[in-house]
Amino acid sequence: MLNLTDDVFLSDPSRVLTKVRAEGPLTKSRFPIIGPLYVTTTDAAAREVLKDTELFRRDPTPITGKSLAQSVRWLPRSMVPLTKNMVTMDGDDHRRLRKLVDQAFMRTSIDMLRPEIERVADHLLDQIDPTRPTDIVEAYSRELPFEVICLLLGIERQYWPVLKKRIKPISSVNSAAMAFWAFLRLGKTTKLIRQIIDEARDTNAPGLIGELARVEADGEWLSADECLSMVFTLFVAGHETTVHLINNMILGFIDRPDLKAIPDSDMFLVVEEFMRHASPVMSSKMHFVARDVNWHGVDLKKGDRVAALLIAANCDPARFDRPDTLVPDRRPNAHLGFGHGPHVCLGMQLARAEAQVAVSRLFDRYPTAALAGPRDSVKFLKRAGIRGPKGLRLILRP
Repeated sequence: MLNLTDDVFLSDPSRVLTKVRAEGPLTKSRFPIIGPLYVTTTDAAAREVLKDTELFRRDPTPITGKSLAQSVRWLPRSMVPLTKNMVTMDGDDHRRLRKLVDQAFMRTSIDMLRPEIERVADHLLDQIDPTRPTDIVEAYSRELPFEVICLLLGIERQYWPVLKKRIKPISSVNSAAMAFWAFLRLGKTTKLIRQIIDEARDTNAPGLIGELARVEADGEWLSADECLSMVFTLFVAGHETTVHLINNMILGFIDRPDLKAIPDSDMFLVVEEFMRHASPVMSSKMHFVARDVNWHGVDLKKGDRVAALLIAANCDPARFDRPDTLVPDRRPNAHLGFGHGPHVCLGMQLARAEAQVAVSRLFDRYPTAALAGPRDSVKFLKRAGIRGPKGLRLILRP
C-alpha cells in the first residue's frame, strides 16, 4: 500500500512511484483522516479521473445516500456549511458556482496586484535579521501568501491577526483528532467571516469578498452559506498551497545555485517546472465511484474512493522526457500541478505570481543564502496531500 507520508517516499517519490506504476495505473493507499482509497499512478489515469465527471464524482450524496458532512460524523456543526462548496460539487451545481466566482475574479487583475505582492515581499524581508539563522517558512513564505490573499479578498488589517491565529492549526492537521480540534476552533472564524461579508456587501467595499457578495449571473446570486464557504475555500486554498510551492522553490534554488542566474522574465517557466517536479499538491480531492465498473483491470465498486495522484502524473515518463530531472526551461510542460478538467485551480495565476515574486525577491537580496544545517536535516511535512519542507532554517548572509 502506497504511503504518501513515509519519509522514504517524501525524500525520493519518483523511485517509489516507478515501482507502483509498473503494477498498474491504479494502486491502494491510505490518507490520514480519510482512510483507504485508490490512487492513480499514471498521467493518463489521473486525467481520466479528473475529466470523467460521470464516473468519478466529488459529491457522495447520490452515490452513498450521505452528504460529505454526514459521512464525517466528528465534523463540528459550524463547519457543515463549508462542506458545500465549489470544490465538492459536480455538474450543474458546480458550473453555477464556478460561473459566479469566475465573474468576480474577472474584475480582479493579478497583474494589477503584482506591485502589492512585491511590496509585501520587501516588507517581510525588511523585518528579518539577516545575521541570524531564520526559519524562512515562518518569517516569509507562510506570511506572504496570507497577506496577499487578505489583500485580494479585501479583508481589513484589523482582522488579520485573529484570522492567522485561527487558520494556522489547519496546516498541521494529519489525524481525525487534530482535524476535530482545528475545525472546532474555526467555529468563531465562520462568524467573523460572515460579519466581514456583510460589511463588504453593505458598504460596497472593494476586494473579492465584496465582488462575491454582490455578483450576479443570469438572475442568480451566491446564498449566504455559499458565499461563506467560497470565501473560506479561497482563503485557505488561496494561501496554504502556495506556501509549499514557495518553500519547494527556495530549497530547490539552494540545491541548484545555477537557478539564481535565471532572469525574472523566465521565472514563469521555473515556477511551472517546480509545480511539476516538486508537486507541492500531491493529489486531487477525493472522488466517489458512481457505479460498479472494471477500470483499467481493477474492479471498482459503487462508492469506492479514488484520487488522482498528481505527483505520479507529473513524473510519468509516458508524458515527460527526463521526468526525474528539474529542467527550468522545460517546454512544453503539461503538468497537473494545478489540476485538470472542470475543477482546475481557480487561483493558479495568483499562485504563479506570488511564487515568482517571493523567490526572486529573496535571492535578489540574499544571493548567498544557505541552509543553517546539513541538507538531510530538512524534514518534510507528514500530510498526504501536500509535499514540502516543514521548516527551512537559513543563513541569509553568511
